[in-house]
Amino acid sequence: MRNHEVNHLEEPILSNGDERIQFGRFDRFHNFRVRIDTSECPEIERQRLQQPLLHVRSFKRTIRALQLDHSQAAWSCVSWTVGLLLLVVIPVLRLCFVVPDGENPKHKLVFQQLVVLIGFAISSVSFLFLNQAIRRHGFRGILFLDAAEEEAVEVRKEYHSVIELCWIQLAKLFLPAFVIYFISEVWFFAAIKLVPLPLNVSRRIDLVIIASLTTISWIFRTTTYLYTCVLFSTVCALQELKMKQYRELLGRDLAPETYYSKYVRIVKGLQATSRRFRLFLALSGTITVFGALASMYKVVEAHRSGISMLMAGEIFVLNFVNLTGIGLCLMSASKIAHLHRRIIKAACSMHARGTFVESNAIAHSSTNGRKLELPERIEMYVQNQASWSRRAAFVNFLSQSSAGISVYGFVLDRFFVHTSIGALLTTTWFILGRSLGS
Repeated sequence: MRNHEVNHLEEPILSNGDERIQFGRFDRFHNFRVRIDTSECPEIERQRLQQPLLHVRSFKRTIRALQLDHSQAAWSCVSWTVGLLLLVVIPVLRLCFVVPDGENPKHKLVFQQLVVLIGFAISSVSFLFLNQAIRRHGFRGILFLDAAEEEAVEVRKEYHSVIELCWIQLAKLFLPAFVIYFISEVWFFAAIKLVPLPLNVSRRIDLVIIASLTTISWIFRTTTYLYTCVLFSTVCALQELKMKQYRELLGRDLAPETYYSKYVRIVKGLQATSRRFRLFLALSGTITVFGALASMYKVVEAHRSGISMLMAGEIFVLNFVNLTGIGLCLMSASKIAHLHRRIIKAACSMHARGTFVESNAIAHSSTNGRKLELPERIEMYVQNQASWSRRAAFVNFLSQSSAGISVYGFVLDRFFVHTSIGALLTTTWFILGRSLGS
């Protein structure tokens, strides 16, 4: 093994293919970097550097296609222009000019203000988050590619596959919502007669202009929010792959110090992920919950007033999209907490297995057919006791730590998800009971 200079920022880690120990450091973005001498293998080094670059380019193309690139001044200007137009200008114009023509009380647009408010809030949070994240960390930093490069080959390949399939996951979330939105809009414009626009054109052209602008605005708002959720799920996938590899590593009965160093790296990666996404998760979750409760109360109130439920199509689509995105985030985060519990179970099994082996070795100890004398047995017992203490300290450390994605002190595990759903359902029944009973 080559000699390495180690400073106070460096920690030992397990190499990819064997039990050698290498050394590296965490940079200011908490991405782990390992010094590896590949001067003797220039082809391997060239492939190692080019592969992440291809994934950065793929991610950049997707971001630019969605008009969310803030890495350069020109693209940022385009993104801000499109964002202001589709997030602010068109919704405001919709509130001003999309008005039903007639005095039919069943066709009042009572949900329009709430739809615009909730849609603007959650899409603006996503837009501003991507703006700050890309400008501060860059494309490589936001995907933790520097940390992924130093993992095992299997982890890198699987993570790169996850990055390549980001747009497919986005399409799976977007297309069902778009189908529901398209059906509701066709139903709405076919059944409701609107006040003509001040353009002196035919009613059909008015409908085409209104439908086109509102649909483009909805697509931009929806893809901005859903892609941010997909990005969080992608970063969580890297942490899941690292934790799965670590769980498999626990079956190799290595030194507890090696397991501890590797686990510290995983925890630091989880902390960095939590810091980058916690504001987005907190704001989007709050908007989704209060938006769903406000929408439900508004629908109940409108039903009691005799307003047609045809008007509630878009608010249903909006809450469907919001719940889909936050559900994906909670599912990805809860998987990490679940994997942590499985790691604790594997560590306890490793500790028990090592204890049994050492106990049997003391009970059946002999040298060349001769049983060990009492001092030799005491020496072996002391050595085994020291090994047992190291393993016990490591298992106790794992048991007392709560690794996972946290949002301002709340770990997003399955207990948190189940408790939140229970509280939401209780509030739902309360609102329905008060609204329908009064």
